[in-house]
Amino acid sequence: MSDPNPALKSSLAQQDRLQEVVARACELVAPVWPLDQWIAVNPFWGMRHLLASSADRLLAARGGFSILMPAAFYREARAGGRISDGDLRASMDELGVAGDVRFHEEWLSRQHAAATSDRLLILNTFDSPEEAGAAVVDAVQRQIASVCAGFFDSRQSQWTSPEGNPDLYRYWLMVSRKDWSLDSRTGLRGAREYLTELPGDRTEALWVIVDALGVTEQELMAIAHSLLLHLNGWASWCRGEDWRAALEGSTSDRCGELLTVLLAWEWLALQCSTPAHREQWFRARSRARLTPASTEPGLLWVWQRAYESGYQRRLWQTLKSTSGQGEADEETEVQAVFCIDVRSEVLRRHLERACPAVQTLGFAGFFGLSVSHQALGPSRPQRHLPGLLPASYELIETLGNGDDDTAESRRLDERELVRSSVRKAKYGSLSTFSLVETTGLAWAWKLVRDSLKQGHDSGERSVAGRRSAGRLVHRHTHAPLSDREKAGLVAGMLRGMSLTRGFAPLVAFVGHGSHTDNNPNEAGLNCGACGGQSGAVSARLAAELFNDPAVRQALQDEQIFIPDQTRAVAAEHCTVTDEVTLLDAEKLSETHVRQLQQLVSGLERAARAARAERATPLKLNGTADEALKAAMETRTRDWSEVRPEWGLANNAAIIFAPRCRTRGTDLGGRVFLHEYEPQQDQDGTILKSLLAAPMVVANWINQQYFASVTEPEVYGSGNKLLHSVVGGNLGVVEGAGADLRIGLPLQSVHDGTYWRHEPLRLTVVVDAPGDRLEAAVRSQPDVMALVDNQWVLLHRFAGDGIERYSSGRWVSVDTP
Repeated sequence: MSDPNPALKSSLAQQDRLQEVVARACELVAPVWPLDQWIAVNPFWGMRHLLASSADRLLAARGGFSILMPAAFYREARAGGRISDGDLRASMDELGVAGDVRFHEEWLSRQHAAATSDRLLILNTFDSPEEAGAAVVDAVQRQIASVCAGFFDSRQSQWTSPEGNPDLYRYWLMVSRKDWSLDSRTGLRGAREYLTELPGDRTEALWVIVDALGVTEQELMAIAHSLLLHLNGWASWCRGEDWRAALEGSTSDRCGELLTVLLAWEWLALQCSTPAHREQWFRARSRARLTPASTEPGLLWVWQRAYESGYQRRLWQTLKSTSGQGEADEETEVQAVFCIDVRSEVLRRHLERACPAVQTLGFAGFFGLSVSHQALGPSRPQRHLPGLLPASYELIETLGNGDDDTAESRRLDERELVRSSVRKAKYGSLSTFSLVETTGLAWAWKLVRDSLKQGHDSGERSVAGRRSAGRLVHRHTHAPLSDREKAGLVAGMLRGMSLTRGFAPLVAFVGHGSHTDNNPNEAGLNCGACGGQSGAVSARLAAELFNDPAVRQALQDEQIFIPDQTRAVAAEHCTVTDEVTLLDAEKLSETHVRQLQQLVSGLERAARAARAERATPLKLNGTADEALKAAMETRTRDWSEVRPEWGLANNAAIIFAPRCRTRGTDLGGRVFLHEYEPQQDQDGTILKSLLAAPMVVANWINQQYFASVTEPEVYGSGNKLLHSVVGGNLGVVEGAGADLRIGLPLQSVHDGTYWRHEPLRLTVVVDAPGDRLEAAVRSQPDVMALVDNQWVLLHRFAGDGIERYSSGRWVSVDTP
């Protein structure tokens, strides 16, 4: 058969052009982080330059799935009153879609088919191998995943390459050439022999592969993206490696290396193919030449937008009903700064109700301090900042003097050495049974003790609660910060939370963390703004800097004057139990005893009320507080608990506004709340930073939960009960699966009967003039892409009403 496209090679005449296409395909994949640093990520981040509905069509063509819920979900929402006639009409008007309510209802009633793939891979054209019914493409993916696990697993892997640490492609080539069972396991007879024809150099191999495939740039892009989607977990891991390297100022192309491996298997399939295979593949790839170009949303998007309008309608009603009721009745004695996390909204609301003299504020939980934290002992520095940002400073933990630090580090080193020895024995093939025989009783006692809930309490887990914040130094030079540099950090923090005057006698910086046992997903329940760590470290550092007399003196040059009598204290909010632990409170003088007592009393009452509110979704309703608290504490150390808390499930909106806009308003634990005082930001500088960081972080969280519900097989991590951890911290696989599972486990979004998270795009509401807000959006490409392409739904307060941003203009929203 002749090549149907004889002029294809001319479009890829330059190898640098080929590398550019490969790089662009890799950029369509979002990164993921290791389990101990796991943060929520927008899995569609690489497609933010496309309309959300266009990205949906692209994923249907290349991956065979939709990012929306099935039609049955919207039919149920409509039948249950979740989508009203008004919501549906508002959606049609906004999207410019014709028809009436009845037309769209009838259309929805007829929809049953799921999205199907264009089957762009030549591997898809093969029948099953001799193994019982497994498709060739599945066998190949298992082979690649096994190689990836061996390559990246520095903790459990029991042998290393004699070539040191080559790139992933060379490692795969070396391993595959030595695999005598390769042909029989994959069903591609002759594949191992053909491997001898591939160059060891990745760039040369790419050229050989693409030349043999004879594809255009458009076809190559479609095939490359489809290949990455078929092994999305490991592709996302490789993108994470590249992302983190870039933050450190170095280079990495792990995703490009993986894509070369995937393309090499397509090349092998082509060598092993028959004319019938090639004919089928030519037809499929010809359909990929034209990227879905229509900007018209599919009709299912009308229902998705109507579903979102239903939530927004209730949000507008709630905000309108409490308008003008947000001013505190008493003089402010305490200002408590909480993370913007939706779980903080519940506690803040109850704290203000229990103690009106407390003013709460919202700010990203790393408090604007871009630090990594170096604990004592053998651990590596842990990032305590959003995944979007590089760490500029390092906080080196200390007990107060060098001798104590050395002794403690030695003790921790020795403990880790023992643990490492046990791990090596555990994973050694000849020692497994002897290890179990030797340690079985010890492990059995641990399980019995934890089952009887006799383990350590959550407070013991918070290292940050037992040690001082540490020494703050520049990350790369380890030179200590000057007082002026520290003052610059504090000034940026205070301006970011619109707290530059009117300081209360006591200011509390409240970080948060989730204390759970035997939970690979624990970091995902911690503070996302702190890189999946507890916010206690950042809170303590913020309080120490705030209290530093030299920093306060330098702050005067920034026109920020903190009264001498004002002091700060740090605290940590345990989001499982809603208990708040004060850190270093003993350092406060007697002059602040009254304010401290007010805060402690208010937090205790707020915690009781928050636990009562959260009891129903945890299926603990009807329980007195003492028993309820005990049950929640049990969840923190129960190694069998798959739902210790609901985390950020059901997050739906973020509001940038003064607290008076929302104080006294029950937002149901669904809204991120960030302080923003427009009068203090006339040039929009602060607004730009808020949209570029907190809003993007909220979008990542929102879309991670969204995708884990709408397409759990691709973007969720499956059943938590079947998880096995790979490489200590790399990630998890589900059951006998080979690909890494990313995103949230089913138990984080579903209670066994109902979805606990509504798949809604993030509603963004800002208290700012329209021209200032639009200028802030337009000045930042990533923010503009999210807004223009409808990955977030931007709104602003307009007097007592709400306006929606649409195609460069502000449209008044009906707020009944």
